[in-house]
Amino acid sequence: MIETLSDHLVFLGSGMSLVLALSQGLNRPLNARKIFLLVFFFSLSVMQFQIYLLLGPLGKGIVLGAQPVGFPKFLVGPALYLYFQQILKSKSSFSRRQLLHFLPAIISIVMRLIVWTGRECGVAMDSGPEHFFLVTVPLAYDFVGLFSIFAYIFVIFKKGGVLNIRGERSAQIETAFWLILASAFIITVMIIYGLLSGDALFFRISSSLVSLHIISWFIIGMRYPEFLNLVRREIKKHQYERSLLRKYDQNILKERLLDLMGTEKVYYDPELTLKTLAAKLLITPHQLSELLNSTMKMNFNTFINTYRVVESKRLIEMKPDSSILAVAFTVGFNSQSVFYSAFLKHAGVSPVKYRDISLKKIKFTGAKT
Repeated sequence: MIETLSDHLVFLGSGMSLVLALSQGLNRPLNARKIFLLVFFFSLSVMQFQIYLLLGPLGKGIVLGAQPVGFPKFLVGPALYLYFQQILKSKSSFSRRQLLHFLPAIISIVMRLIVWTGRECGVAMDSGPEHFFLVTVPLAYDFVGLFSIFAYIFVIFKKGGVLNIRGERSAQIETAFWLILASAFIITVMIIYGLLSGDALFFRISSSLVSLHIISWFIIGMRYPEFLNLVRREIKKHQYERSLLRKYDQNILKERLLDLMGTEKVYYDPELTLKTLAAKLLITPHQLSELLNSTMKMNFNTFINTYRVVESKRLIEMKPDSSILAVAFTVGFNSQSVFYSAFLKHAGVSPVKYRDISLKKIKFTGAKT
C-alpha cells in the first residue's frame, strides 16, 4: 500500500514539475530568471520520472540512484542557486561565469556517452579495469550530483541573503520561504541517506516527499502568483536598509528608488510627496532631492509624473475604452489639468490624441492580420 502510494506521488511530482517548467517557458518575455526556474523544474521532472520507472518493474536489480540520465542531478542545484541570485538583482541577465556552474552536468553527459560508446563497441564491462572506469566511476560521479544539490541549498542559506528576511512587515512571506528551503534541505539529506544505506523503502518515501514539495510549489504559485516577487522585494529592501547603516551610497539609493517606482509602483499613491518617498528610502527629503537632481537630472514632481505618464500610456493602450480621467486618477494624478500638462510634455500629444493613435494602430494591426 505504501509503495503504491509513493510510486503514484513520485509520478505526480514528475508531471507537476513538467507543468511548472512549461509555464516558465511560455511566460513571456523570457529572461534569465525564468530560464533558471525552467531548468530547475525540468530537471526535477526528469529525475522524478526516472525514479518512478526504476522503483517499478523496470528497476528490478538496478542499484538505487543508477539513473540512465544522470545530468539532471547536476542541474537542480545550480539552477536553484542562480535563480535566487537573479531575484536579488534589478536586471535579469546571463553571464559567462554563471555557465561554469553547469560544467559538472556536461561532464556527466560525456561520461554517459563514453559508457554507451564502450558498450556499442563491445567493450567487456564485467572485467576489472573496464568496469571501474566505465561503470563504477560514472555511477559514483552521479551520486556526487545529489551531494551538489545539498551543497547548493546550503550555500543559498549562508550567502543567498534569505537569512536576512527578519523584522519585515511580511512575516508570512518569511515563514513560507523558510519552510520551503528548510524542507528542501531536509528532503535532500533523506534521499542521500536512502541511497547510501540502500534502503529502498526509505528512498521511496524520500522521493515521495520531493513530489509533495513540488506540489506545494504548484499550490503556492496558483494561490500567490506574486509570492517570489514579494520575497525578492523583502530581501532587496532589507539589503538596502543594511547598506545604509554602513554608508550613504548614491548607487544603492538609486537602485532602491528605481525598485520602489518600477516594482512597487509607489507613484500610484496620489498623496505621495518628497517627504513620504524619502521616508521610504530612510533618508531626508534634502538627500532625496539631491539624489534626483544629481542622478536623474530632474526634480521630484517631474520624476514622479514621468512614471505616471508612462503607466497611463500603457493603460490607455491596454484599455482604450476607459475614461481618460479615470486613467489619470488610477496612476496617481489628482488633477486633470496637471495630468494633461504632464502627458503633453512627455508624449508630445494630448491623452485623447494618444488614445486615437492607439486605436488606429489596433485597427490597422487587426485588418492586416
